[in-house]
Amino acid sequence: SYESRASGNFYPPTEIEEENNSPSSPQPKTPKPLQRTESTEPPQASAVRLSNFQPTKTNLKKKNDGKLHLRLSGGDRLVVLGNYGLRVISGEVTLNGALLKAADKTHWVSAPQCYALPVLRCSDEAAIELAPHPAAESLESLDTLSPLFRRLWNDEDVANTNGKTRQPKSTFELIFTSAYGPKKAALFDLVSPPEWNRKIDELVAASRSKQVSVMVTGPKSSGKSTFGRLLTNNLITYYSAASKRRHTSGVAVLDLDPGQPEYCIAGQIGLVHVTEPLLGPAFCRPLPGSGIDIIRSHTLASMSPDADTDLYTAVAIDLINHYRNRLGGCPLIINMSGYVQGAGLDIITSLIGALKPTDLVYMASDPIDVVRSLQESMQQGSFAELPSQTTHNNSRTAAQLRTMQTMSYFHAERRQDIAPNFHFEWNPSPLTMTAPWIVKYSGPTRGILGIMCYGTQWPDWLLADAINGTVVAVVEIESPLAFQYGHSGDAMDLDSSHDSQPPSSSIGPLTVTTPERLPYINTETKLDPKYSQTIGLALIRGIDVAADALQILTPIPKSKIEEVTERSGQIVLVSGKFDTPKWSYTEDLYYRSHNETTTDDNGEDIVKEDIAELDHYGEEAQQGDVNLGPTSTPYIEELRGNEKRGAASKVWKVRRDLGRTGGGDE
Repeated sequence: SYESRASGNFYPPTEIEEENNSPSSPQPKTPKPLQRTESTEPPQASAVRLSNFQPTKTNLKKKNDGKLHLRLSGGDRLVVLGNYGLRVISGEVTLNGALLKAADKTHWVSAPQCYALPVLRCSDEAAIELAPHPAAESLESLDTLSPLFRRLWNDEDVANTNGKTRQPKSTFELIFTSAYGPKKAALFDLVSPPEWNRKIDELVAASRSKQVSVMVTGPKSSGKSTFGRLLTNNLITYYSAASKRRHTSGVAVLDLDPGQPEYCIAGQIGLVHVTEPLLGPAFCRPLPGSGIDIIRSHTLASMSPDADTDLYTAVAIDLINHYRNRLGGCPLIINMSGYVQGAGLDIITSLIGALKPTDLVYMASDPIDVVRSLQESMQQGSFAELPSQTTHNNSRTAAQLRTMQTMSYFHAERRQDIAPNFHFEWNPSPLTMTAPWIVKYSGPTRGILGIMCYGTQWPDWLLADAINGTVVAVVEIESPLAFQYGHSGDAMDLDSSHDSQPPSSSIGPLTVTTPERLPYINTETKLDPKYSQTIGLALIRGIDVAADALQILTPIPKSKIEEVTERSGQIVLVSGKFDTPKWSYTEDLYYRSHNETTTDDNGEDIVKEDIAELDHYGEEAQQGDVNLGPTSTPYIEELRGNEKRGAASKVWKVRRDLGRTGGGDE
């Protein structure tokens, strides 16, 4: 028999029940198990076992504060869904590639069902404590603002078998088979192939005797970030002897994937110093915190390096130089984007020449020409082909995960009193309920030097409309030389005497005043990464033309802006090809409808819709999931009944293969 406990809802598999209820098995007296109220049917026979830990009265105990104490035996594996704190009381366990030993420290873990769930393993006897996550409620409350955050956690309350006594929902749930967990959720455990494990062991062993730098590249969805995360956790937790002889502990990471960044926000790449294991996806840790320090980052204002390959290469080389100057004693992991063919391959080979990594890991075995080119580039290092990841959770697309990460970033708020080693939570209210920063853009007290556009150069009369309601990068100008990058004209020539002048004195000829009096730095060049850095993102909520002020929403702390001012720096806002924040336009609609409607099976269809399109909101209203009603929300078109948007109302995209069809000339 087994005992189910309210804190950390769990449901052992049918096989365990049958085994323990056999005539030869002892029958300890235990309370009846907690069961789901919506269904009492047993799991399907095709369910995959995820955990082999068998809870009993002696190896699992509940405390009054909601914590669970578990005693694990050698060979036990346990999968937990949700947000929780993990403390090792005795022995040691592994989780997500990290070796966690007995200590008073609590490691905060986030395991949503839209990712493969990490497996807690124990090679010998150990005792652990699972605690409720202090910020779980605020994170899970984002589901009132977007359907993308629904059905990620253990959403249901539980009740005793009589169906009357309700138990409060815990922030986590023990998962025994893939049949348990949220309704209709496809649960997978994180699988690290044997080839991955052998390569990670090899790299960790090599780091004991030499400085290692590992470049991880491969096609999209091949497992680059997963492999890099496992390797990072292994290096941080397994290799303690190295930190004694190195002047800097931890691992340095070059996050060079602007489309699916692990540490930065979409559209940026950066150099990160990691000193604590990574135990959650990117959208669950949107701000730098305990164990994660962003040393330097740059904006590309685009989701792909192909928007400006020269800028991408220059930015990456600047980050490499800062790594050598500041973190040269740390192992280095370079996470590349999935852009591996054509110009993307040229970028990789040029960075190999600049960085000279000791190891290059390619997470696939094709295309053959790419593999051959990478092998030829690694003349002084080791090249390895590894199989792509085998676990894919398709409940969210890459674009939707990027939307979730950006939305999480703008709703994150720093707080020092949440819990040890965890210093932020999420504001579950729509951004329209958040008071914006009022930033003057003209006059002697203006807060920004100007506005730049990467990619499309808008005419000055269109700039206000182009940036209003969009995401921009907040960039610190460290020197007026930042405006000299890639320009040879006389207007951009800056002599050494300008080094002591404020940047505004050097860009006068470049600045155009728009009809709204916005300072538009109208130039086709980009900022030089050697003399500038990105400090975060901002959302232009509105433009107050009468007051010459921008209304800005950003999680950047005031202290960060004050640091820039103390260094005599200036702020430039950079617009570009960031994803349009359509999620921010619809937050009010979802928030108002949350208490008016309930989400049943329709919600399963909603989260699968492409969030990049707005034409599905009419269908949602039809299904009863969203009650649009009268609204003055900008950028939102209301559809009622059988109304649908015409084909021409969708975003028009330029085709790149016009010369290949219809006999066109190239």
